[in-house]
Amino acid sequence: MKQTISILLVMFLAANVTAQQMKIISDSLYSDNLKEMRQIEVELPDDYDPASGKKYEVIYVTDGEWNNDIVAHMQRFVQIQFVPPCIVVSMKNMGVRDRDFTPSRLQGNSRSGGADKFLAFMKTELMPYIEKKYPARADNRVYVGSSLAGLFGIYAFLHAPMLFESYLISDPAMWWDNGLLLKETGEKLAGMSQVHASLYITGREGAAMRDMGVSQLDSIFRGKAPASLHWKVTPYAGETHNSMIFKTVFDGLKFTWAGYTTDQPRYHPMTGIVLKDKSFPLYIWPDERSDWHYTTDGTVPTAASPRITGKLDLTIPVQFTIKSICVRDEYSDTIRGSFKVGTTLKSEPLPKQLKSGGLDTLPGLLKGGIRIDTDGYYVFFIDTEDSVKISLGNAMSNVTFDKQSFIVPLQKGYYPLKISYKGAAPRIEWITPASPDSGPLPAAVLYPHH
Repeated sequence: MKQTISILLVMFLAANVTAQQMKIISDSLYSDNLKEMRQIEVELPDDYDPASGKKYEVIYVTDGEWNNDIVAHMQRFVQIQFVPPCIVVSMKNMGVRDRDFTPSRLQGNSRSGGADKFLAFMKTELMPYIEKKYPARADNRVYVGSSLAGLFGIYAFLHAPMLFESYLISDPAMWWDNGLLLKETGEKLAGMSQVHASLYITGREGAAMRDMGVSQLDSIFRGKAPASLHWKVTPYAGETHNSMIFKTVFDGLKFTWAGYTTDQPRYHPMTGIVLKDKSFPLYIWPDERSDWHYTTDGTVPTAASPRITGKLDLTIPVQFTIKSICVRDEYSDTIRGSFKVGTTLKSEPLPKQLKSGGLDTLPGLLKGGIRIDTDGYYVFFIDTEDSVKISLGNAMSNVTFDKQSFIVPLQKGYYPLKISYKGAAPRIEWITPASPDSGPLPAAVLYPHH
């Protein structure tokens, strides 16, 4: 119990410190569309530097009175691994949610039906204001809304589909006006093949999914959504109309930037010589949130290309290309490596009276030779981030590499070895035909220069 209390206390203190560090600006602007002043809060990212000139994607949050802290804190938490830094703009609802977020006027509610004006306010006043005053990008905007504000999110998607790149919509009130927007969604969705948007929509599992109209919305998307849309309708069990906002924001941010990672895709060996008629191993360690695909013909991989999940066995890839694919393509990353089709490198007899024990170590140079006991592919790893140059074989049969890892087919015998490097002497590891695991080169197979 004491441990649980301690953990909760640490989390509470961390949240308060984060809140104190947040760069939150209270602001306002007058709207000609709404004929009133509108209150907003703008939260700038931690790495914001006015001198850098960097601009950020913007998350626009409705019901800012209570949703601002939810979205701002959640975005900062998810930003650790799953999303880039963003500006969060929260719009306070002014007590007129039923006016601003509803697409039609209902009998008995004379102020309802103002969604068109609120959309005009966002499009022609709020967004230009934010993009002029703050380091905000004019693309890849994200919309966050719940209940009636979720209904408005669907309205905005249908009436200005290019305004937002992504929508995070929690328990939308699709029942409004006898399902008015459900009908409109069915009519417009199939014609949106040129719209590349992301929609993450949630509802409460069970009767509430049906009563709110979320089940019907899901059926419409399943039947008519074009392939250009990245969408998902998720039912949450055991949540209330309000509590599910937290899960929607957390899961929705990850869905919006699915595939985002700050880790560059890497593989080993990075280069080398391969045999025309013999496959060779390629070792790749993708993290659990990455979506990596590859090609071996020089073309750029797509989501339809083979997916990387670990070790690959390849044959003659003149050009090997990896792409980490993100829903936001600007965060996708492509790297290329070349392998040369060749023959097994010829060995020479082990020099007489030469004793193993290690390479000669000179400033910036490891020099000597290596004994190979089994024919086959060998993968070498030079543990350094600095530039390196490796020469293997004698003057008549020699290969040179300038990457931290390479593959080469070797035969039983002895090979001169020279490694030029910068900084501290690097550690050398290998994978042999006899073992699938990497390990340090044993001193017993290394010889000093003779």
